Amino acid sequence: MSATSESINLFEHEGRELIGFLREMPPDAWGIPSACEGWTVADVIGHLTSVDLSTRLLRGLDGDHSPPEGSPSPEQHDEDEFAQTIYQRAVNANQRLGSGLLDDFIERIDETVTLFRSVQPSQWENLVYWPAGPMSVDTLLTQRIAELTMHGWDIRSRLEDDYHLSDGSVTALLDTVDRAARRAFRPDPSLAQQPIRYRFLIPSPEQRTLDLVLSDDPAEIIEGSTPQPPADRASVTFECDGEACVLIMYGRLPPADAIASGRLAVSDGDAELASTFGDRFVGG
Repeated sequence: MSATSESINLFEHEGRELIGFLREMPPDAWGIPSACEGWTVADVIGHLTSVDLSTRLLRGLDGDHSPPEGSPSPEQHDEDEFAQTIYQRAVNANQRLGSGLLDDFIERIDETVTLFRSVQPSQWENLVYWPAGPMSVDTLLTQRIAELTMHGWDIRSRLEDDYHLSDGSVTALLDTVDRAARRAFRPDPSLAQQPIRYRFLIPSPEQRTLDLVLSDDPAEIIEGSTPQPPADRASVTFECDGEACVLIMYGRLPPADAIASGRLAVSDGDAELASTFGDRFVGG
């Protein structure tokens, strides 16, 4: 997804949709478990309000993507520690803000929209600090759409029957699924000589092919059509729509459940590797 006014409009629309839902939500629903394991609905909103986006983005627009004071360098990044830090920060925000949590979330949505609308055409490729490694302003916008909409699903799917992600949010999530893969799967020394390549054939909301490559290095997502070299042949080929793919890769839909419900089909490859795919998911 390119950094355009359309992308900013999508973020704003998805934010307004979630805000409207939260305003109408029963008061006791804030304390129920979300689809993000271990997090209540209030914790999820606490997470969305606790990211220091403005400081990082403004510094990046000025050409500075170095770690802010007190922030770790990407070389020190550890996925497990990062996940625990995110969780604790979310809980702290929830406890600190209390009844003001929704108002703070609304302010953050407004602030984010304003910041991205201020970006000049020459600044979209500027790098912005992020703990796992710097990303362009363009990528950061797509990542914020993905983060907002995935956590929106975490909340709404628990309170609305048959809630689905919008096509625009699925596209953003697919564009940033490499980040989810690095957090969901860990390097495996036993795969040093023979990596596993799981291929996802995705017909909608737009036709795409994503390969998840697991090895002794961090998990990697490779997008393409039909790779020809033997080394690029898939160990297992799945077929699913984009929403099912992102829900699986973000750990919200266990592969076994997806297969049982018909949302994920195994079209080719090693049956044992297909059946144990979910066992490799660590999460983060």
